[in-house]
Amino acid sequence: MAHLNLKNFAKIKDSDFDIQDITVFTGKPGSGKSYIMKLLYAFDESFHKTKSEYKVGLEVAKEVLSDYDKFKKNVMPNLSKEKIDEILFHLKNYRDINEKISQKEKDIEELVKFSYKNILESIFGNLNQISNKFEITSDFFNLKYDENNLSIDVITSKQDDWEVPDNVLFVETPLILEFKKFMIRDKGKTPYHIESLLKILDKDYSFTDEEQDEFIKSFIIKSKAIIKGNIEDSGDSFIFKSNDKIFDIVNASSGIKSIGLLQYLVTNKALKKGSTLFWEEPEVHLHPTWQLKMVELFIELMNAGVKIVFSTHSPYMADYLNALAKNKGIRDRVSFNLLNEVDGVVSNTILNEENWQNLQKELLGPLEDVMWQYL
Repeated sequence: MAHLNLKNFAKIKDSDFDIQDITVFTGKPGSGKSYIMKLLYAFDESFHKTKSEYKVGLEVAKEVLSDYDKFKKNVMPNLSKEKIDEILFHLKNYRDINEKISQKEKDIEELVKFSYKNILESIFGNLNQISNKFEITSDFFNLKYDENNLSIDVITSKQDDWEVPDNVLFVETPLILEFKKFMIRDKGKTPYHIESLLKILDKDYSFTDEEQDEFIKSFIIKSKAIIKGNIEDSGDSFIFKSNDKIFDIVNASSGIKSIGLLQYLVTNKALKKGSTLFWEEPEVHLHPTWQLKMVELFIELMNAGVKIVFSTHSPYMADYLNALAKNKGIRDRVSFNLLNEVDGVVSNTILNEENWQNLQKELLGPLEDVMWQYL
């Protein structure tokens, strides 16, 4: 996805956005950065979820059908009714798809639409609180929402150019490491993006991949050099290990939790090639020096095939990322979007070298106000 247009979404009347391998949203509080990120997260997650369930379902159905009599006799008596119903559902889908192969793409779009709406409603509550009528247009899909009616059109001719994420993560706060064991885990009681991250923190995405293993080793070395230790799973919570000492995660600083969460998501292989990471204001708990280190780690992830979307109010992170991207020759893989509100309407400016001072004015303006107090 490179181009995105939003109409009548929250305070945005009609604006274009640039989405790249690393995408940055900045602007004053309340301008819609978080809303846009959650909107994009929900779409990526709905396609990832549908693709995963669809693929697994078809594989299960195909395996069952290959020797149905044996399955019925030896396996089915040991399954719960819920599991049997799930398999029968997949069997029906498999048969329908084989009978109506031309309908396959349409079926997938219906599943995506259903999943997308459910995820959005779990995150935002009633979608009409955002807007009762909005449109999203990108290079790969068109979406319209009109008072509870949602329609999605996937541009089939461009599907091969769009990589559906293998894993999608949304970090609202690194303190989730500390709160994990206290959070309600009943389905539907927690917003989808938080519930999904909790499940990811529960799981070890183990697989064998030499290239990925080498990246993990390198990432651990770099992140450990910053926080002087490692974050590890201790069952129902996490611990911080530093210089052969073990600390409960509650006693680790917020900055350590931030870098440590990123480290842990790499070590448990949730963040790997094909993943997309959304992170709200990663600078909140970080010293300026560590903010720059976080940018370096984001670039490491991008080079390993992870897409990054984050919002920020930090001039350190924005300027450092821009400078590093230029120096490394990857500026075309990084986009900056500056949201600005005038008379209740938010518009976006896609930043480049010609208008970069707009971002510096936005983020460094308060420093000028401070300096005036000394004169």
